[in-house]
Amino acid sequence: MATKKPARPRGRRPVGLNGEKVSEYPQVMIRLPHRTKTTLDALSGLTGTPIWRLVDQAVDVYVQALSENERKLLLGVRLRRASGSNRKKSRRE
Repeated sequence: MATKKPARPRGRRPVGLNGEKVSEYPQVMIRLPHRTKTTLDALSGLTGTPIWRLVDQAVDVYVQALSENERKLLLGVRLRRASGSNRKKSRRE
């Protein structure tokens, strides 16, 4: 008697960082110079890497190039933004 293979989950497998679903990532719309956009498209096609991942890697490289003091400052700003304490108060308050 043949053994039955376990059913595979439907849909695409998560391909985000740490196995996350890319569709659940926040979206960002930016305007780029034409040259930058065509470079991103070419890099993506050449390497088979999605543009979102190229941008993510570029930000990581940029952050690593910052001085230690700038990285500490960046961490503080990220924590404040993540906690929502940086929101502007409405005029009614």
